Amino acid sequence: MFNPSHPGRIIRQRLIEDEDGQKINSVAVVAERLACHRNTLNRVINGSASVSPEMALALEQAGAGNAEFWLAMQASYDLFQLRQNQGAA
Repeated sequence: MFNPSHPGRIIRQRLIEDEDGQKINSVAVVAERLACHRNTLNRVINGSASVSPEMALALEQAGAGNAEFWLAMQASYDLFQLRQNQGAA
């Protein structure tokens, strides 16, 4: 089984950085576009918070993929992490 990426990593790659990892948008600009607080977006892109249904819908409305994609990605990540943690116990 592979280790799925946290959806925040993909959000960072699609909305904040270009292909070379250079910043193209600030977190504040993207957060405003998504109508969320920049601290919330920062926590998501750093992997310390999950993509909520509200965030998934905001991403969809911003043209960054459909909400189901983001929620499925979050669910895959969460399930993998849970399985890894149970295996380590």
